[in-house]
Order: sequence, then C-alpha cells, then structure tokens
Amino acid sequence: MKKIGLLGILLTALVLNTGCLSKDEESHVYQGVCLALTDGGKTLVLANSQPKLNPIKGDKATFDLSKAKVGLAPDVGNIIRVAYFAEKDKNVAIKVMNVSKQDLRKK
Repeated sequence: MKKIGLLGILLTALVLNTGCLSKDEESHVYQGVCLALTDGGKTLVLANSQPKLNPIKGDKATFDLSKAKVGLAPDVGNIIRVAYFAEKDKNVAIKVMNVSKQDLRKK
C-alpha cells in the first residue's frame, strides 16, 4: 500500500514538473522602488531599479494587488518585491514583500 502511495506522489510530481503550465501562466518576480500605491491600495507602481534582472522593461511597472497576499505595507520609497502573473494587459500580483521593512536576520 505504501508503494502505491509513493508511486502516486511521484507521478503527481512528474506531471507537475513536465510543463503543464503554459508560458502565460508562469509566475515572475519583479523588484523595485515603490513610486505610488493608488486605488485604495489596489494598484502598486514600482520603478525599474534593476533593469537587467526585471522581466518587465521600461522605467516603471504597475501591478494589480486586488488578489495579492501583502506582507508589511509598502510605502513610497521602499524596495518592494512582487511575485506576479501576466494576464492580458495587466500584471496581477500574487505576493508582495516589503524588502525595506523585512528583517531577514530574525529566525
């Protein structure tokens, strides 16, 4: 019985790892300085402070935070890291991390 359970887990991992997600459904990460938080905290605008690393080109990027899990609240001037999906004409954030306020030495 344990072998069947292990085989199921391995098959599930294999299926998930073989590229079942299309390129449009893959998540991306963007990091930049917060320029604005608008629409009652639903839209975040970040400056492209790392153009070589960020997948979105241009001076700034806008993210929809309506479905996002937000850690410490972003303020203008803070360094923010966003995990997001690109949907049609907008970037939908999944998670938002305030790098400026995060204490990585805890734990």
